[in-house]
Amino acid sequence: MKFIALAMLVMLATSQEFIEFYSAFQNSDVAQLDGWTIQGSLSKAQADNFFTCSDASVFGGPKAFGKGAIVTKQFQLPPHFQIKISVEVWKFDAWDTQRQFFYLDNYLWETMWTGSDGTKRCATPAGGNVNSFQVDQTITHNHAALFIAFASSADKSADKMSWGFRNLKLSYLPCPAECGTCLGPDAIVCQMWVPVSSSWIKTIEADGWSAKGSSNVIKTSTCAGIPIIGGPGNFGNNVSIQKIFDKLAPHYRIKVIAQFWKIDNWDNDNAVLYIDNQEKWKQNVAQVEDKEFFICDKITPGGVDGTEKIINVNFESPHNYGAALVKWTSTTRKSSKQASWGIRQFQLYVAQCSSNCATCTGPSAEDCTACVSPYILLDPEDGNGSGCILKGDWVEFTSEFQGSSWTANEDWKVSDGKNGPDFTSTCGEFKFFGGYEKTGKDAKISRKFNLPAHKRIRIAFEAWKIDNWNGEDYIVKVDGLSVWKRTFGFGDPGLADICGGDGFENYAIVDFVMGHEASTLDLVISTTIGKNNDNASFALKGFKLFYEKPDACATLYTECNYTGKSFNMCEDLPNFQLAKYPSKIKSIQVPAGAKVILFDEMDYNGKTIEYSENQKCIEEYQYKFLQKNQQSYVLTANS
Repeated sequence: MKFIALAMLVMLATSQEFIEFYSAFQNSDVAQLDGWTIQGSLSKAQADNFFTCSDASVFGGPKAFGKGAIVTKQFQLPPHFQIKISVEVWKFDAWDTQRQFFYLDNYLWETMWTGSDGTKRCATPAGGNVNSFQVDQTITHNHAALFIAFASSADKSADKMSWGFRNLKLSYLPCPAECGTCLGPDAIVCQMWVPVSSSWIKTIEADGWSAKGSSNVIKTSTCAGIPIIGGPGNFGNNVSIQKIFDKLAPHYRIKVIAQFWKIDNWDNDNAVLYIDNQEKWKQNVAQVEDKEFFICDKITPGGVDGTEKIINVNFESPHNYGAALVKWTSTTRKSSKQASWGIRQFQLYVAQCSSNCATCTGPSAEDCTACVSPYILLDPEDGNGSGCILKGDWVEFTSEFQGSSWTANEDWKVSDGKNGPDFTSTCGEFKFFGGYEKTGKDAKISRKFNLPAHKRIRIAFEAWKIDNWNGEDYIVKVDGLSVWKRTFGFGDPGLADICGGDGFENYAIVDFVMGHEASTLDLVISTTIGKNNDNASFALKGFKLFYEKPDACATLYTECNYTGKSFNMCEDLPNFQLAKYPSKIKSIQVPAGAKVILFDEMDYNGKTIEYSENQKCIEEYQYKFLQKNQQSYVLTANS
């Protein structure tokens, strides 16, 4: 027996513990077949997919898996950076250097069997030797989905040459809780990555992508039960697929994680990824690749029996534009029946700038080079710190859902929620408004605020997603206008499964400033969740609303008793006439703590009159405009 393992094996010592997410085939219970795709089995009876040998129950064996058999299963995973597999592999009867193998995504394990391997441990149809041994491997892996495929190059039917496996266990090593994707256990090098979009992890559909070239339609195919975009008969020569991702958060790098499938007979061709029409990644596939196996069925008519190669893409590059055009293609010159390609498990991330930073060179506040309006950038040399701060005279209007002992204000409303009228919930040590079995599909949380005079508002809170979101949006609207949105799905940084159903919880910080002067504010929080709310729900925590006081404006009237035409004077005016203000002023309202000073020459020159309180009717002075140099006018007071 010859043993071969192809992939990057992980030998890193770590203090973290693996989390087991799948275990099966310790016995012959057919319920374990749920989710598995079985192709090419000798028997159609489910019970025949198991074979007992010396009290060991094997999935496969002489009644099931021989020539052409392949079994596959898919999994969705939280952020992680290693996968561990433990499994017993078995061969039955007379093999002649054929190979048994399995894929864990792009990782390939294989072994070569001969007829002399093993002993006659149990009776088989062909009366040959039986052998088995334990396989334990740990591999690098950080994709949101995983498929496993067991197969062989056996060239006889299962009753003459067969294989199987038992005691399958799969585990992952999780990313730090702060990270949505990672390559190791250090949060410092991964916490800046935030998810932008994911496609083709749980469902296979166009999802906003378009095709160009010899095919202008996004098509799908299935290889051994594994769905992919493109594939045999779909994507061949002169085909590309692309999508524009806009409204990206301010960032300084971009990351693409995906799985590229090379299918059938390539001839030293390249798989290629473009970002913003620049080639950023490519991998050459030789005419004869070492250790490839058949996974996809031949297209008929006109197809060929070629082998498949699975390439895990994990690419990052400097990037700071507000949008990104992502394009996949290949350089193959053959038709899609002869040589094709496909994509699975696409994920896009950006390395985000610090809070309220518009452009940056890195993740920290010190790396910020410009701030989003209305924030301003601090100069570290001034000794006041670094990063972006918000200037203005701000007042906290309300602070709610803080801690765990609060009671929700009755002005908060929930439409299409469940299990009301109390819409509070708990999640571990946290208390939420909304949440599990409260606010899910179609639910909306709303409140109307009556505000004093103001010119801008700031809203801040924690937006929580609960359980299994699949690329759905958490949306905040003010007065009907969408002002904040975050997509949650695969690859989100997750704290843990701390509440709700079978899924991971995560949150994003909502913190935005917008111009707003109306006396009322209508807030609506909703999502695009497409499931029942016991599978996915949303909540909020730690809500705060601030308003910025309006500028201290004096109001000037053309008549006594604050009547007639009026205008506000909110800032210094060096020239009244150019501001198109009226020439006659009879009353003035002066804001508390402010002072109105009038000059008899423009540009704040000449004699002055000061008012520090309201003037109901001004009679002791005559105000008129006097021409100065026949071009400019100033307001002048004459006794």
